[in-house]
Amino acid sequence: YQMKRFEKHRTWIFYFTPAIYLVFIAVNGFIFAFSSQSYNAWLGTSSWIFLLILQFISPLASLFFISLPALVMLELMTVFVLVFLVI
Repeated sequence: YQMKRFEKHRTWIFYFTPAIYLVFIAVNGFIFAFSSQSYNAWLGTSSWIFLLILQFISPLASLFFISLPALVMLELMTVFVLVFLVI
């Protein structure tokens, strides 16, 4: 988004990228809520931690390599914590 040819269309990236990640977090939070119990037979009662680390956190690692503004990153990480760890 910092390239000269995207100068006119720069602001849509700040709306589109976080919106896609928010939809991703919401859908995966719903899937995580119902599928975390199915892994108890394989990994025991702490299977939700392995499922969270291996399946749901790994796609969010790309956020650290995208140069998004700090407030957008804070918003996405706050929503992630609320969806997966609090709710």
